[in-house]
Amino acid sequence: MARLGMFCLPWIGHLNPFSTLAHELIGRGHQITFFHVADSAVQVRNRGFQFEAFGERDYPAGTFAERYRELSRLDGLPAIRASLSVLTSQAEALFTTARPVIEKAKLDLWIVDHLDYAAATLAAQMQAPFVSVIVGLMMHQEDGVPGFSGELYTNDPVARERDRRSNEAILAAAKPFRDYLSSYRVKAGMGPFSYNCLWSGLAQITQQPAEFEFPRRNLPACFHFAGPFARRYDRPPTPFPWDRLSGKPLIFASFGTTQNRNWHLYDAVVKAAADLDAQVVLSLGGAETVELPKDLPGNLLVVPFAPQLDILEKATLMITHAGMNSALECLAAGVPMVAVPIAHDQHGVSARIEWTGTGVRIPASECEPARLRQAIETVLGEASFRESARRFRRIIGEGDGLNRAADIIERVAATGRPVLRGESFAESPGPTAAAGERQRRAP
Repeated sequence: MARLGMFCLPWIGHLNPFSTLAHELIGRGHQITFFHVADSAVQVRNRGFQFEAFGERDYPAGTFAERYRELSRLDGLPAIRASLSVLTSQAEALFTTARPVIEKAKLDLWIVDHLDYAAATLAAQMQAPFVSVIVGLMMHQEDGVPGFSGELYTNDPVARERDRRSNEAILAAAKPFRDYLSSYRVKAGMGPFSYNCLWSGLAQITQQPAEFEFPRRNLPACFHFAGPFARRYDRPPTPFPWDRLSGKPLIFASFGTTQNRNWHLYDAVVKAAADLDAQVVLSLGGAETVELPKDLPGNLLVVPFAPQLDILEKATLMITHAGMNSALECLAAGVPMVAVPIAHDQHGVSARIEWTGTGVRIPASECEPARLRQAIETVLGEASFRESARRFRRIIGEGDGLNRAADIIERVAATGRPVLRGESFAESPGPTAAAGERQRRAP
């Protein structure tokens, strides 16, 4: 048994895949503890995990609630700046108060969200071994490979210049956070901020399948593509009025749980639904304060939350903000998409949706009812989108990415040595009786 610490960003889009990975490791006999500020305690403990808070005196529960609500209304660079402001405060709490809490846990290995730069910095300072887990779009920069910009993979010099300028704007927005981390690292005798120092040299694991990433040539030897970390029984139960489904083709719409209070997007879905020969399920993702039109079409069902994995098993299409989890969950179910990216890595994810032929995209700023309806009709009307999504369903099913990720983490915890891409696990201890339990519980 290994004692493993989970350090992930406090948003549901990060907690969901980390929870599934944690359940898999617990099923293999390991001990898991999540570490974060008190605001994360309830949602982590409700999932059945051990949780240790730090910074409770200066950052008691509720400290970040209003900042999260404000963040939900933003998009683009303002959303990035607001997110980094929150992360700076949480980094301060980690650096000033977390070390005694973590030392008491006597961890064998840290499992660190690749965007939790503060946790990676503290792990290095404490000389603790850690693995980087990537649940959003991988951030490894490489010439000719677009990142968050939303540009397609191309040799077009104009597109490459747009991507370069987008990267510069994101770096400028993130400068205060990078400067804060760099100052801390220098004072601790660790050298300035550098991505190479923030991501693990033992193993870097992404839940992206390799086929859902632009061609790469220069990834670290310890970098591993896996597959989505998502299982129904690892999610908290979500009530849903299944008896209200009409039996018509089902379109599922959700704009996530973070930047999900952009009223015009919901208005576009409502108005586009009116002329569709299909039923539309619209999940608000907890954004109950969104004001919808008073007269809703009869084929529209609005819910505060939806059991997304179950809905996707019945859906013919998803209208999505193009968060990485939603995109991969669609592909695992063989469901094509209309992507409406709002902020963060979503433009980059939507570019990969378009590049793989698994959907089309509309920038959030341009999402108006007629254009959304046309995009829906295009995806439903052309068989190639459905066929491409189903090809990914096979790729993801055969790849067994969750087990692969857990194997890599177990190998690092057991040996303390890097796990290199392509390395065989034939002699690994692998899943034990937990494998049978997973098969019994799997949907």
